[in-house]
This record gives sequence, C-alpha cells and structure tokens, in this order.
Amino acid sequence: MKHYPYRFLTMSKLLHLGHNAVERRGRQRGSSNYSALSPREREVMLHAANGIANRAIARELNVTEGTVKLHLHRVYQKLGIKSRFALAVLARNLPPVPSRKRRDPSDAV
Repeated sequence: MKHYPYRFLTMSKLLHLGHNAVERRGRQRGSSNYSALSPREREVMLHAANGIANRAIARELNVTEGTVKLHLHRVYQKLGIKSRFALAVLARNLPPVPSRKRRDPSDAV
C-alpha cells in the first residue's frame, strides 16, 4: 500500500484515490447498488455528498434531523460504506435528484 502525504494532494487527486478505494471495496462486497436506495434516501445522500449539514438537509426536506441520520445510516449500510467522504466519492457521478416542490398551504382548495 502506498502512503501519500495528503496535505500536498489536490482535491481532485484525493477524490481519485478515494474513488479507487471505494470501488475496490465495492467489488469485494458487491455493493454500489444505487437501485436499492429509496428516492428519499438518494435525495438525502446527494445533499450530504454536497457537504450540506444534517440540520440543513432536515430543514430543506421538512423532516427532523433524526430522520436524516436514519436515512444516511441506511444509505451507508446499503452501499457498504462508512464515511461521508466515501459517500461523496460514490455520489459524484450520479445525476442530481430534482428537488421536491414544497406544498404551499394556501394552494389547498
């Protein structure tokens, strides 16, 4: 295993190294199965992969912070990963999920 002085690497090189490590782990476990994720789990995953904090994700999706943590826990289990960095590496090639339009109470008829 090579040891890299990470403080001298660019972000793209770090993502490349992380992507290779996650791919190797995924091949070993047979993971990286995005179809196993629910639409909500995928939505939370993409927000988290973009660096948005759990509290901000909860506000955006109108759920509790605990619900966001539960979704992320399930995403980690289904994809066989253990960190938010690995999540970001896996999610970088996925198309964005269209955000849900919030219902305005005044629209109710």
